[in-house]
Amino acid sequence: MELFSEIYGCYYEVVAEILRAAPLNRRQMEALVGARGYGESTLQLIPKLLDQNAWPLLEEREGQFYSRLEHPPVLPVTALECSWLKALLDDPRIRLFLTDEQLTHLAKALRDVEPLYRQEDVLYFDRYLDGDDYADPDYRRRFQAILTALRERAFLRLAYAPPKSRLRLGDHRPMRLEYSAKDDKFRVYTAKAWHGAFQGYHVLNLSRIREVGPSAERYCGRLDLDGWRRRHRCAEPLLLCVTGERNGIERFMVEFSSYEKQSEYDEKTKSCTVRLWYQRDDETEVLIRLLGFGPVIRVLGPARFVELMRERVLRQACLSAGGAGWAGAGPS
Repeated sequence: MELFSEIYGCYYEVVAEILRAAPLNRRQMEALVGARGYGESTLQLIPKLLDQNAWPLLEEREGQFYSRLEHPPVLPVTALECSWLKALLDDPRIRLFLTDEQLTHLAKALRDVEPLYRQEDVLYFDRYLDGDDYADPDYRRRFQAILTALRERAFLRLAYAPPKSRLRLGDHRPMRLEYSAKDDKFRVYTAKAWHGAFQGYHVLNLSRIREVGPSAERYCGRLDLDGWRRRHRCAEPLLLCVTGERNGIERFMVEFSSYEKQSEYDEKTKSCTVRLWYQRDDETEVLIRLLGFGPVIRVLGPARFVELMRERVLRQACLSAGGAGWAGAGPS
């Protein structure tokens, strides 16, 4: 099978979803196609599925459409996907998301597969060295408890150790897990409650959560984490010019893939103008990450952020000049 086969495309997946969900009426099919397909999918797919001379996969009985297939459609796993999965099994972070049984099953199923790449093939640069200890069994246990609570929308009793402060206990509902490639750490966004009253949103580093336990806490009100994040992001977006030098645009898009942004590519200058939004608490990290790109990125605004970058560059230049002078000085 070729690398990019049409059976892995959108239309095949939408048709497979209809066959798996059948029986359906026409309105339900149109809703499913509209949600999973492209804008014109409803006009193209539905008539063919209902035309017995085109794709005779459905049959109608009393206004309901049933699948003619004996078994639900299943896409085969390609050799490339198997190779990719084998490479993921060597990543210590994958153990956080899988049980021991799942890991054992995958290792056995992929024992004869060559990994797509090896961990030692990946070079990490400009990353802090005090990342989370993914091999720690207690860290993994706490992570999986939080992940389960997030999926089940349940509260947990957490013991959290803030920097330079005593241990704090509280009932939190995990709402979002986030990974920082720069810090090599996970953090969780939670909604805190006490006796049924909402106590606000919190951002907790996984490595600082000391213990996780069950909680009887409940909160029936509306939660809007995305709205809270929007209110706590920067007042105005960064305006950046990213050039294609040294594959700069692609590297930038990968580095800031988790950030909200708008981009516009200029074919004449081979550069990209980007508006980038970030959480206010992440401002220093964003600044350092942008500086790491050097002349590939030019910050055009806002003026306050430009001044922050200028101050940091000047401070670094002074430190470098001072260090060079001291290192080169000899006895008088």
